[in-house]
Amino acid sequence: MWAALLDRLDDGARIHLDQIMRPRVVPTNEVLFWEGEPGDALYVIEDGHILVERVTEQGDTVAVAVLGPDSIVGEQALLGDDARGATARALTPTTVRILSRAAFGELRRTQPALDQLLVGLLDGRIRELNDLVLEARHRPAEERVRRRLAELGSLFGEEIPLTQATVAALAGTTRPTTNGVLTALQDDGVLELRRGRIRLITPEAL
Repeated sequence: MWAALLDRLDDGARIHLDQIMRPRVVPTNEVLFWEGEPGDALYVIEDGHILVERVTEQGDTVAVAVLGPDSIVGEQALLGDDARGATARALTPTTVRILSRAAFGELRRTQPALDQLLVGLLDGRIRELNDLVLEARHRPAEERVRRRLAELGSLFGEEIPLTQATVAALAGTTRPTTNGVLTALQDDGVLELRRGRIRLITPEAL
């Protein structure tokens, strides 16, 4: 997503943007930012994986998304000073580049073309939300679980470092339903369930 947004900018805007972004290494399980804290920067994932989680009204923590290289997290911080709407935590050793709201705002005054980046960010998120709503309404739970597994396999390879509860949350279904789908897939030799992770054996069968 980030690379596609940069393609909308001219060379000058891309160079200036690259100059103001700072690198950061995030060890496994370290929190990048917490839900509810002030947001002051966007993060671009260069390498590694980030788990995005939210707390429900009942106080449960549920997974919202798993993001890999070229993904963006925390972009609302560029649009206003609202509190973070979710927690972002590194699932694996992760390298991000940081774009602060202050630095971006200052650069926009000399590089108006950067407004295209904000428009692209908003457009991308709206499309993603629409796709998720359509999927939740029109696709059965088993298909959603299979889709999430296929996507996670593309991100991680054969070893997916997530629990069944996390996969259930990502698929928008219940833990018992997800467990039933995963058990059936294990019986068919598609995957192997391990403690706190899932090993894909024949991902093409998903």
